Amino acid sequence: MDKVPITRRGFKALNDRLRQPRRVERPRVLEELREARGFGVTIDNQQYLIARERHLVLQRRIEELAERIGRCEIFVGRKFHYRQAGFGTRVTIRNADTGESLVLRLVGPFESDPSRGLVSIESPVGRRLLGCFEGDAVTVAAPAGRRTYLVLAIDD
Repeated sequence: MDKVPITRRGFKALNDRLRQPRRVERPRVLEELREARGFGVTIDNQQYLIARERHLVLQRRIEELAERIGRCEIFVGRKFHYRQAGFGTRVTIRNADTGESLVLRLVGPFESDPSRGLVSIESPVGRRLLGCFEGDAVTVAAPAGRRTYLVLAIDD
């Protein structure tokens, strides 16, 4: 099982997402299941069947989040040269065709959210930006077609 890089902020957010189901939802679902068992564990007891299904779904979600957290490796400090795009850096790029500028932060796959400017280092754009310097031009073969970007600035 490969380790997946993640920022401290992303790791905290992932832990927060796990805390809610474990501490709030699971006790409530277990209480519903206990009450439903009081009416008998039979096929006719729909309340029990529904509560058991909710418990199984919740348990799968908790296990999936715990597995993700177990695969994470928190990225600490900067392992790359100054002004070189790397994990955790903020990169300002401009589309060579449209002139549109974007500010992207290179993050791990578990915390990526392109609508907020968080791009996974495993995405086509993220892979091409890794290791670039200010002033470099990169061509990305994205699902929407080939695009060329100019790297304007790189910040921590």
